[in-house]
Amino acid sequence: YWTKMQSWLEGTFITLIESIEQQILYKVHNDFNVLFKKWFEMLIKEDNLLVDLDTEFTPLLEQNGHIIEYGYLSGGEKTAIALAYRLALNEVVNQLMSVIKTKDLLILDEPTDGFSDPQIERIRDILKEINIHQVIIVSHEKKIESFVDHVIAIKKDDHVSRVFLP
Repeated sequence: YWTKMQSWLEGTFITLIESIEQQILYKVHNDFNVLFKKWFEMLIKEDNLLVDLDTEFTPLLEQNGHIIEYGYLSGGEKTAIALAYRLALNEVVNQLMSVIKTKDLLILDEPTDGFSDPQIERIRDILKEINIHQVIIVSHEKKIESFVDHVIAIKKDDHVSRVFLP
């Protein structure tokens, strides 16, 4: 009996578990990649710059049919990739983990660093699209204030930070 059980565990059960794990990872990768591309395309409205994820979840970049390195991108393009990746990661993790107590909260620190004015305007569309109850944005970009509900400003005087309402 124990020999049969060991044979079944090693020959059938482990193979089955590995297959299930691969299918789950494939689905997570596919969902993540679809979301990553969606958010990136909302931020970068250029047909000549495309993103994809490799099997290790690393962004692959293609410009005008050529694979390019991240370091060759502009500051706004780098920020767009980072923001798209964070938004996709947030959404995939929230879908997978039903016990996360912060599903309706997203905190973004300087999400528009290096963005052009049109890219900053696209953040408004993204905030509507993500459909999260509370988004906290830390930003020096004044334009962001025009499409948020509440602004809390912090001013530093003589090395002391103070909160004030603008």
